[in-house]
Amino acid sequence: MNEISWQIHKAKENPKKTIIVSVFLLLVILYFFIFYGLLWAVIAVLIFFISLNNYYLPITYTLTDKMVIIDKKIYKEKREWQTFRRYFLTSNGLVLSPFSKKTFFDNFRGLHLLLPKDKDEIIKFIENRLLKAN
Repeated sequence: MNEISWQIHKAKENPKKTIIVSVFLLLVILYFFIFYGLLWAVIAVLIFFISLNNYYLPITYTLTDKMVIIDKKIYKEKREWQTFRRYFLTSNGLVLSPFSKKTFFDNFRGLHLLLPKDKDEIIKFIENRLLKAN
């Protein structure tokens, strides 16, 4: 079985940015705790965690012969290659699209994969799988 896997952890890639954002978030949570109480501070923590987990938690991507697996630590998403028709590159990675032509819905129905700096091997793997699947 042919397989390729990589992990992206944005918080580790940008330590200065992570520290600045974390301090800001802690100050906001502290503000809510002091002025609005524990309940609102807990709600703020939950909202921040839900919205920023892709940044703070590592994401593992695995491409196999049959499917694409994205492990985001909170949930795992699996999709078969037959659901994708094409891909296109973005500034941070690529999108696997279920449409054969460019549409407005690509970013909503597609699957966004963040890529490491050395992405050539991954792109070749995806091209080969899309050719075999279609």
